[in-house]
Amino acid sequence: MAEKLTMKLLAEELDTLRKQLTKLETRFERKLETALEKAAEKLKSRLDSGEGLRHGRAVDVDARRRLIEQCAYLRAERRGFVGGDPHQDWLDAEMEVDALLLQGWTKDDTASTGETSEPPELKPVRERRI
Repeated sequence: MAEKLTMKLLAEELDTLRKQLTKLETRFERKLETALEKAAEKLKSRLDSGEGLRHGRAVDVDARRRLIEQCAYLRAERRGFVGGDPHQDWLDAEMEVDALLLQGWTKDDTASTGETSEPPELKPVRERRI
């Protein structure tokens, strides 16, 4: 008899916890939706105002690809071409190059100084260790 009573109490407690979890999930989803809506509005206003564009110039796709190739090669070279994942090297290089481009380097930057419009040589960057 005591065993049935304990099971009944546990079942009721489990039901109560499930209801609390459902309420928490609902509140979390509402907060997440609100945060996403605010972020989308902010991004839209930045794009509409042109604030997200640096210098208003486009980046040459081939120059970007060459920069990514060089950066990915340097990553593999740093580890002696042993181990690692070439695909991950490429993805990491893309992120690094895109960050540099967003900071302001474009093909026109070198053309205005009279230098070649080729992308600058990338210097090895220390890999982040986690």
